[in-house]
Amino acid sequence: MTQIPSLTQQQLELLRLAKKNTMAELRLSYEFPVLDGNEPPIGHPPFIQELIDHQFIQVQVKETSLRASEFQQENWTEYCDEIDYPTKADWDRWRQGFMAQLGDGFESLMTPGIGFGQFTKVWIREISVRAVQPSSF
Repeated sequence: MTQIPSLTQQQLELLRLAKKNTMAELRLSYEFPVLDGNEPPIGHPPFIQELIDHQFIQVQVKETSLRASEFQQENWTEYCDEIDYPTKADWDRWRQGFMAQLGDGFESLMTPGIGFGQFTKVWIREISVRAVQPSSF
């Protein structure tokens, strides 16, 4: 009897997107904190790795680079959407709110700097994802 693993909402959404785009590869990127300087982390985040391990998706790494966090930059841009001239005080309020969202764990290493516009340097990995079509059940 085949055992169906329980998947998180995030995993189900990724699998749905991969299945929806079966004719083309789905391009995604995600960020890792910089832990040991010059070496990017090996592997994928657990929610992606579990889908790979269950052979629901295939992943190919396209590029890994060290850059300022795109997630932080987008979040800051959204925060400033209705602010004409953001100030250091605006940055400090945004930074505190952003850090509160991160919680504990390795994400806490990805906190924006104290200086105005000082986004965290992170590893950004770009991947392509394809859904694996099951041969039989």
